Amino acid sequence: MKRFFTLFTGLLLAQQLLSQQPNALQIPDTLGGTTFSLTIAADSTQFLAGAKTKTYGINQAYLAPTLMLRNGEFIQLNVTNALADTSTMHWHGMHVAAADDGGPHTPIAPGTTWSPDFTVLDEASTYWYHPHLHEHTAEQVYYGAAGMIIVHDSVENALGLPHTYGVDDFPMILQDKSFDSLSNQLVYEAISDTMMINGTLNPYLNVPGQVVRFRFLNASNQRVYNIGFPSGVSFMIAGDGGLLEQPLPITRILLAPGERVEVLINFAGFTNNLPLVSFSSEMGQGISGGPSGPGGGPGNALDGNDFRLCEFRVGPPTANPVTTIPAQLRAYQIPNPQNAARTRVKNFTMAISGFPYYINGLTYDMGYINDTMQLGDIEIWEVYNNTDVAHPLHIHDVQFHVIEFNGGFVPGHLRGRKDVLLTQPGDTIKFVTRFEDFADEHTPYMYHCHNLFHEDGGMMGQFIVMDSVLSGEQGSVVERTNLRFYPNPTNWKISLDDMNDEAERVTAVEIWDAQGRMLATMDMEPSRRLHEIDLRAYPVGIYVFKMHHKSGEQSARRIVKQ
Repeated sequence: MKRFFTLFTGLLLAQQLLSQQPNALQIPDTLGGTTFSLTIAADSTQFLAGAKTKTYGINQAYLAPTLMLRNGEFIQLNVTNALADTSTMHWHGMHVAAADDGGPHTPIAPGTTWSPDFTVLDEASTYWYHPHLHEHTAEQVYYGAAGMIIVHDSVENALGLPHTYGVDDFPMILQDKSFDSLSNQLVYEAISDTMMINGTLNPYLNVPGQVVRFRFLNASNQRVYNIGFPSGVSFMIAGDGGLLEQPLPITRILLAPGERVEVLINFAGFTNNLPLVSFSSEMGQGISGGPSGPGGGPGNALDGNDFRLCEFRVGPPTANPVTTIPAQLRAYQIPNPQNAARTRVKNFTMAISGFPYYINGLTYDMGYINDTMQLGDIEIWEVYNNTDVAHPLHIHDVQFHVIEFNGGFVPGHLRGRKDVLLTQPGDTIKFVTRFEDFADEHTPYMYHCHNLFHEDGGMMGQFIVMDSVLSGEQGSVVERTNLRFYPNPTNWKISLDDMNDEAERVTAVEIWDAQGRMLATMDMEPSRRLHEIDLRAYPVGIYVFKMHHKSGEQSARRIVKQ
């Protein structure tokens, strides 16, 4: 442990931090239950002495409350946009239908409310939420529109891990900012030189002398952190999408933008304060914030240097402390790569000028679908970084498992469920995933670099998930224009106006949900043109009506029930 303190000697700190007094780490409030009302708005925050800084926040001046969810619960989220600009809200890492995912195709206009709802299908882990408006994601996140999501489940509950929020279970939202020295305002698109955690400059945290859990989220636009932990007392227990199989002893971990990691630190027996450090001097070629990363330059004391993130001040244990760390956490359920339906290649390249960056030679086009997946298919993705810059690849909809890293074994910290993958220059990485539960031929999911400047610059693609039963991929289902459904969306009743001749009219209607399950079959009298279908028995959501016609032809239509 003494070696850890020695390494901290002589760390270079930004001038802003050197002049700051230590501040108690702020812990975001929480929101629980099954209905959440969230308002994104412009505000101001007192970061520095003098003028307040203009910021964005969700239900507060800066950042957002932590959403506390439980696996299996059905939740409703009402997101109101009080900004002057259009926004969206993406539930990063969560497995939801494309229409609920909050990507660029579900914009929230100023003064309006978007109300997605879904069942929480995710394992216990740390997720987050933030805007995802094309070409404006970096700006809105930088000004503060972001918050953490914590999901609990029965597997995690049975392990006896620290779980009391703000007592032995702490959120740690890492961000770097730059301030104008005259006005105290944030300088957007600068190479940021000032660290904060949970919106706190130069933070310290009082921790009990026992096993404590930390949930680290890199919510920076582009900076990567190389977080250092005291040797022998720190264990990684979870990655982006859930627990590891066993706790992994760590002294360092790279955390790229968008990534999350959960770490246990045993403070029992410590009487000194412990610094939490980013050892950025040790980072490799092309990593943002490292010695040879893009954008680093004179005057920025963070880039390429080691600096303090937070100071832990160790106190007495709580009344019922966690003192041990379980040897086994869970068992993986990895899709079998031998059953993969296909292998997709994603090749990162760059313009001659160095920007923008491309995925398979393309930049993002909202009107172009880059990939089409089939519901239920297992796929392998091969990712090649042929640029001189590191790119954290993020995929919506699914979690994946890395199965090959530069032709060899997968490092321990990448063996859990992932939705963000840091690819360094020259890396070749393979992962396997399965596209299950949700199909929607109209609303795409995204995959993109989570360096938000790269994303907004077009380093993004999109995909749709199709269900061959409903989509007509095999010719079994076609689109017919002489059927009218109204109103769509509907509250409870949908009217079907069948304008075909009687010999071509609908004889039966199947109702399918967004998970690809058939819920009901209703016989129709073909002598009638108008039919009413009662949907009161079904929760709000997206449904597909599959029609059978007297001629033997089939057709399908997407219905939204409000």
